[in-house]
Amino acid sequence: MTKIKYTTKELKRPDRFREFLAESLEGLSHHFNRILIGIGVIVVVLLGVCFASSQQEEKDLLANEQFKKALKSYDGGEIENSLSQLQTLREEHPKADVSVLALYQMGMINYQLENYEEAIKHLELFLDEDPEDGIFRDGANLVIGLSNFKLEKWNKSIEYFSEVDGSESPYYVQARRHLSLVYENTGEPEKAEKIRRETPN
Repeated sequence: MTKIKYTTKELKRPDRFREFLAESLEGLSHHFNRILIGIGVIVVVLLGVCFASSQQEEKDLLANEQFKKALKSYDGGEIENSLSQLQTLREEHPKADVSVLALYQMGMINYQLENYEEAIKHLELFLDEDPEDGIFRDGANLVIGLSNFKLEKWNKSIEYFSEVDGSESPYYVQARRHLSLVYENTGEPEKAEKIRRETPN
């Protein structure tokens, strides 16, 4: 087998493979740095999301505790105190799910205390949250209707009593009876009588 002889000039010339390898490693190194930065950004974002999520869970737990205390105050006859606690809950935890229920409860308490304008305000805010539970929605519509009835705002009463729609609602009969009373007060006895006849006992 014959030996291959290289000249000094050939030996000094850069090896193409080594050039390719060096370029590849340099390219990989450049891309690797970008990949590391990308991974670092993703890790930071994920940690931020986890931290925010755990913070929100902690706030939700605190809001639930405040709501329970407010209900306990209400059950104990401390109605004004309960209202104040619910207001504090709304201010401190506006994004908590239980904050929407606090609006409903505040509306009901204000109606009980004959603060009809406040009852309307809180229950309308509750309805603006578009509650899924039909019973709460119907309850809010009924009490807004009753509050407007007490304030002799007949058109508003008609609007909200009419929203309690469907005989399966536990508030339906009460809403229909008050609707007939509104028509009595507005001088429309025929409408009032028709509603009374159509309303189940």
